Amino acid sequence: MKHIKRKFLFHDFLQNTELPSSNFTDIDLDKVDQSFLKKNSKNNFAVLTTETGDKLFSFIYNDNGKHCMIPVPDFSLVNFNFAYTLNIHRKDYRKKLVENLSELSTPNEVSNSYAYDYQGTASSCIICLFTAIECFVNDIIPEDFEYKIVNDRKTEIYDKKQIQVSISFMDKLTKVLPIALNKNFFAHQTPTNAHIYNLRNLRNDIVHTKSDKTGENNVSILKSLLNFNYDETLISTFKLFNFYKKDFIEECPCAETW
Repeated sequence: MKHIKRKFLFHDFLQNTELPSSNFTDIDLDKVDQSFLKKNSKNNFAVLTTETGDKLFSFIYNDNGKHCMIPVPDFSLVNFNFAYTLNIHRKDYRKKLVENLSELSTPNEVSNSYAYDYQGTASSCIICLFTAIECFVNDIIPEDFEYKIVNDRKTEIYDKKQIQVSISFMDKLTKVLPIALNKNFFAHQTPTNAHIYNLRNLRNDIVHTKSDKTGENNVSILKSLLNFNYDETLISTFKLFNFYKKDFIEECPCAETW
């Protein structure tokens, strides 16, 4: 796979909907200056139209008196995109790590720094990819959906807000979404969805790192970061997104192949 097409918040809605004139005012770009942005910065959002006709949901940001209009990326896609980019850097750091530390007679500050660079980049890649999935899952739960947990003594009912906060990551994927959307990416155990379980486990080990008096736990995490199937897990996440939301994530159509 290659890098993805960048989409912004409410992408599908904005591209396929005629914005009502009662709520939106068309402004020519030549009228948008600092005075205009300052006047409209509070409690106003904007939709930027690009030269290709794409509409981007945006907001006006005041940076110590200098106002700028910033498009809001889709958080699922921006985290996936950053995980993808980090994985490219991770591969380079891993290669340098092994090349520079396989010869024990020449350790130095530069070669030892690759251990820092690798672990930091690999950990960030895992966390970003996990976050991409969690953002996506929370977003596609229907607004009026209720999830019920029934046992002998009581029935617990969770609305969308409560599901996002109180139901675990894997329970959302394996229990909530199959009911809410009548589709189950985890209906059968496959190598594809196994990568999502492994991602969850490694992310939890990183984020909830336990006290380590012997070094065993930290070494175990670093070994996992060295051996993890990054490319396959990115592909699995790509498939998961589009399983629930057709063409939500797409490879960039440009000629660049990175």
